[in-house]
Formats: sequence, structure tokens, C-alpha cells
Amino acid sequence: MVLATALLLTSCASSYHWSKSHPAYARAPYGELSITGLQTALVLTRTKWFANRLDFGDSTQIKATEFCAKAIEREFRSAYSNLSVLPDSLLAEFPEESQKLDERIFMKGKLPEQGVSIKDAAGNIPPQILLIHEVIIGTDLKRENFFDYALIHNESEERRDVKNISAIISYTLWDNVKQRPLFSAVDEIQHPVLKLSLTDLEQLMRQTVQQIRKNLYQGAGK
Repeated sequence: MVLATALLLTSCASSYHWSKSHPAYARAPYGELSITGLQTALVLTRTKWFANRLDFGDSTQIKATEFCAKAIEREFRSAYSNLSVLPDSLLAEFPEESQKLDERIFMKGKLPEQGVSIKDAAGNIPPQILLIHEVIIGTDLKRENFFDYALIHNESEERRDVKNISAIISYTLWDNVKQRPLFSAVDEIQHPVLKLSLTDLEQLMRQTVQQIRKNLYQGAGK
């Protein structure tokens, strides 16, 4: 009976819609992109587990998330010749809103208000901004445990036999001219690990950016 229930939950999770495109989303960003959220979106779970395996001293949460944020930025810069990283403070005063991706899948994040276009330091208005809402880093994470409203109160099991380090990321490609979400998604990235190193953590962040870019392209024109 337990096995049957587990299989049913797995089947349901795989059938969820983890992304949503606006009808006006016709072309993914190419060459140019603005991004915000890297300063505050990252959260490290199982901090003690990572601290025991990475040489970050007493500030594993702070140093690991800083390391990951820089790795994400480097990967974005390698993919977009004109990348602008906007400060998170630009969204600080805006309300947090929920976006429905599926009947049971909701994601939250701060979105600019209608009629307000975000400007960069030079006073320019980027046409599109990738808003990073949350990046959860841990071991063997499943995104349904964080974004399925029927499962979010379940306690996740901290397994001793870790198979993967994981990243769960939620984000929105924002139309900064017409103030509307063009594409929103929650991605789950798993990176197999035998003996954790900084290289593994960096590779996980690279795979995360690659998955975001893949989804941005596949979501356009739907």
C-alpha cells in the first residue's frame, strides 16, 4: 500500500506543469539580458552537511551562497554578451505575489507594480528582466515538497546516503515595458556527487543556468 501511494505521488508530480508562458511571449532573450535576485534569493539547506565537506569555516551559509551567486553570474555572462545584474533593492518595496503554474503548483515572488518600469543605474529601461525569486540548494531535494500546496507541509527526509546535490529555482522573465510576466517556472536540478567539492557546487550552478536558458527558449511561442 505504501509503495502504491509513493508511485501515485511520483506519477502526479511528473505530470505537473512547472512553467507557464504568456501568450505574448514570442521570443526568448538572446545576447542581452538583465537579471536581479542574485543577492538575496539563495538559501542553503543542510548547512551542517555542507560545512563538514567544504572549507568555508564558520560562515558556510553566507560563503556558500555567495559562491553560488557568483557561479550563476559567471555562467549567465558566458551565455549573454550583454548581461546587466541589477541590485535586488530595486524590488524591495514591491509586493510579493503568487503565480499559479498548475492546479496545485504556486510560486511566490516580488513583481513590479503595474505602470512601473524598472530602470538600471544609467536610467535605462531594460526591455526584459529575469527575476530570480528563490534558489534552494540542498541534497536530494524535490520541488513538489516546496511548491505543491498539498505537500509543502511534509517534512523532508535527510538521508545519510546522499545521491545528489540539488538546486530548486523559481523565476520569472518580466516584460519591463508592459509590466507583465512573460514566462515563469520552477526548475529542479540534480547533480550526482560521490565526494563533495567546490567543483561539484559550481557545476550544479552551471547546470541551473543552462536549465533556465533551455526553458526560456522552449517556453517562447507556446
